[in-house]
Amino acid sequence: MIELEEQRIGRNKETIVNHTYINSGEYRKKYDFISDNRELSRILYKLAKDMLEHRSGTEYEDMYWIDLDTLNVVAKEINVTVKKRIIYSASTKNVIKQHKSLLTIHNHPDSFPPSIDDLNSNFDHNYEVGIVACHDGRVYMYSANEKINENYYKLVVEGYLKSGYNT
Repeated sequence: MIELEEQRIGRNKETIVNHTYINSGEYRKKYDFISDNRELSRILYKLAKDMLEHRSGTEYEDMYWIDLDTLNVVAKEINVTVKKRIIYSASTKNVIKQHKSLLTIHNHPDSFPPSIDDLNSNFDHNYEVGIVACHDGRVYMYSANEKINENYYKLVVEGYLKSGYNT
């Protein structure tokens, strides 16, 4: 298939996904280590691939909510048009209230670890766990048992980055 010049307009080279890697066994195995439940691992891998394929070359995020009791995807936000953010629709907010054991998975185009918003949303909504699938192939799993003060987070993260540990 030949890609026309106009098809590349608006694509961000820094957020293009390595499709060969995300389709590899090495990448799939990352999801095998997340859970002992093979079905859940398979679902997470499929959703991660779907998000990364959908958002490759963009700065947009997709997000899915999985009920850990049934392993059903109970909500998704895949048409958000605000860069690097997930906007919860009224429907998603309603679903979240109805489920007590949710896992979330979303992509990060800039391939950063979970943000303070990710951690605080995890706490505020009482999610069991969150997963970030990064465009560079990294995968992060996180949870939060308390709300994090934004000023403290900035102080710690900015101090960490200024100290040279980000190299």
